[in-house]
Amino acid sequence: MRESGLDRRLASLPAKVVLPSLIIGTVDAEVLIIGGGYAGLSAGALLARSGIDVLLLEASSRPGGRAAWEEREGFLLEHGLHDNRFAERGAAAAVFRKLGMELEFLELGETELWDGDSFVPLPAALTSILRSPLLGPRDSAAAARAFLPLALLPPRRLYHRSLEEILGKRPRPRVKRLLSLLSGLGIIAPDLHEASAGEFAAFLQKAMRSPRRAGYPRGGTRAIIEGLRRALEENGEIRTGTRVERIVPRKGRIEEAVSSQGIFRASAVISAVPVQTLPSLLDRRDIPTLFRRMAEEMLPTAGISLEMALSAPVSERRGLLVTDDPFSMGQFTSNIDPSAAPPGKQLISWFQPLPFALMDDGEAVRREEERMRALLRKMFPGIEEKAEWERIMHLRMVDGFLPSPGQSRPRRPGHRVEGLENLFIAGDGTAAMGTGGDAAIYSAMEVSGLVRSYLGA
Repeated sequence: MRESGLDRRLASLPAKVVLPSLIIGTVDAEVLIIGGGYAGLSAGALLARSGIDVLLLEASSRPGGRAAWEEREGFLLEHGLHDNRFAERGAAAAVFRKLGMELEFLELGETELWDGDSFVPLPAALTSILRSPLLGPRDSAAAARAFLPLALLPPRRLYHRSLEEILGKRPRPRVKRLLSLLSGLGIIAPDLHEASAGEFAAFLQKAMRSPRRAGYPRGGTRAIIEGLRRALEENGEIRTGTRVERIVPRKGRIEEAVSSQGIFRASAVISAVPVQTLPSLLDRRDIPTLFRRMAEEMLPTAGISLEMALSAPVSERRGLLVTDDPFSMGQFTSNIDPSAAPPGKQLISWFQPLPFALMDDGEAVRREEERMRALLRKMFPGIEEKAEWERIMHLRMVDGFLPSPGQSRPRRPGHRVEGLENLFIAGDGTAAMGTGGDAAIYSAMEVSGLVRSYLGA
């Protein structure tokens, strides 16, 4: 580790001298990254691979952010449900290719809908959507009117409209149900009033070009996080347990970041914390009003995540499983990747999105949790009797933004902050393409290029 001039001066002080706990040392780097989720790790890995000296600060005890993982009694737990959209043509695969690395994806089984008393196939391709048995004989024309504009029009023409508007004033119930299910799966927005038609169109059009709608990385999110970590540490450093408390600008540049572990300086700074929290790190006078308002008012997706470690299998299904009342989805992760559970046992991961405003109502969230459990008991009789233990999480932030018309791509913060020339923004709350982990990684790819240009200039 590099030793700064201040470090040397501190080492020379008499032992009886007591220093303020805040100022422990000063570390210099070419690029300082705040936050070690997908965005921070991806940006750091790309910059380190290009020969740039990187220091990443992560508040928690290990990197990963909302994609963190842990091992418990032989089970591999992730922070919720983490399939990767489009598998080899998705964001994680793209950043690994840029790093000269390979990410292997395991094949998912068929996506299925619980239709009251049994599972039925849920269509993925446009042709199968329009011919789906979930539609009635008189629904084809209405389905075509709804789906064809989403498949053919440029997303930029639809960002400001909701999927509810696309359906019209008198939508056919089965068409509405199918669109809600696909929007919930694709962009985690089953409420058509809240779902941006442009965001869903961008997803649908990419899905039409991709051989697979989703894949599961062998080894889960651990494979992604550890791969990015190794690439970053080839020419950089990760410090965990280091929470940045404020960043200090002077004369239009970020001069230092202050944390409980020291003061850190760099030529360029990347904020990879949730965009909603960035304004709290700066003085209100140092951040443009429009940017601050966009960041502070942005609503994330939220919901309930439930994982069960099962003593014996209750299902052989390998695909994503979906319900629509309430909308929820999940999978038997160990059926896809056997390393996720000990031999003879099974791991199920389930997620139900909820409105962000509902998360403050503990009783309402508990009612929704019980609804989800009741569905699991109905779909998989005996599941609770075979549960060795479970992990339930009430998550106030799943993805950084709800893909609504008011928070569609043109209406989210960009990757730069006016008036702060060396501050860059990465994360799934920025104006990157995609949602969730895709947006986080694509934003990092964009920001890494901006930082390289800035340092070169």
